[in-house]
Amino acid sequence: MRRPALAAVVLGVGLLLSWPVPGLLLRVDGRPVAWLRLRDGERLELTWLHSVSGIPVREVFRYRGGRLLFTATHNPWFAAGLGEVPGRGRVVAEAGHAVAIVGIDEPAGGIVFRLGAPDIDHTLWYRGRAYRLSRCFPHRRLTWQPVRRPWLLALFPTKDPCL
Repeated sequence: MRRPALAAVVLGVGLLLSWPVPGLLLRVDGRPVAWLRLRDGERLELTWLHSVSGIPVREVFRYRGGRLLFTATHNPWFAAGLGEVPGRGRVVAEAGHAVAIVGIDEPAGGIVFRLGAPDIDHTLWYRGRAYRLSRCFPHRRLTWQPVRRPWLLALFPTKDPCL
C-alpha cells in the first residue's frame, strides 16, 4: 500500500474512533456515575414518590436535535402547584383522575437534583431499565448533562457498580 493511501486509512479510522456520540452524563457530588448513549427522539423518565404526600410522580424527557428536553409531568391527582403556566405546556386529564402537564418542551441540560432517601425512590428509566438513584446515592447531589463522547469511549459506557 502506498503511503498516501495508508495515511488516508489511518486518518479515516482516527476520525471514526473520535466521532462524537451524544449521551447523558450523570454525576453524583461531581463524580461520574453513568454515561447513557442517547439517540434522537429517545425518551427518559424520572420517577419518585413525593416526600410529603407519597404520590408517585413521573417526569418525561426526550432527546431531540442535540438537546435534552423536559416534555411532560404526570401525577395521580391535581394538587397545589400544578396547573397551566402560560407558555409552559398544557394540563390534560388522564385515567383515574390523574393529571398531566404535556408539551412543556423546556431544555433540561445541566439539571441538579437532591436525591431523596431510598423510600423516595428517585429512579431514572432508560431503555426499559431502572437506575435506582435514591437507593445508590441517598441524600446526594445528582447532576446530569448531555455531553458527546468519542465513539471509541462510547463503546465502553461509564456505570457505577451500584446502578
